[in-house]
Amino acid sequence: MTKIVDINSRHPLVGTWKCCDGFSDIEIRIDFLDGKPHVSVSDKFDGEIPEVSDMRWNQEQDRLSFSTFWSSGRVVKYQFIPSPKSGRAGVTFSYVDQEIWEKI
Repeated sequence: MTKIVDINSRHPLVGTWKCCDGFSDIEIRIDFLDGKPHVSVSDKFDGEIPEVSDMRWNQEQDRLSFSTFWSSGRVVKYQFIPSPKSGRAGVTFSYVDQEIWEKI
């Protein structure tokens, strides 16, 4: 059976994360299963759960990166690194979005 590593005993990225700005409804859960990262993402506003892909774990740099694909077509790429302050993480993200333009 797969064992989930305890947040307090192994890695500071393990846990459920949300943006500190107070405006985002996205929650990201990070676990390590058999030494490999497992990520789940959800939008608490509408309940959507995007597809998570392209997961990469760089143990030497203590960096986790992955992509999410939302039903809107938006693709968001995330990179998490532990922060020196407990309970915080440095998160870099970029996204591809779609717009409809009209001729003027």
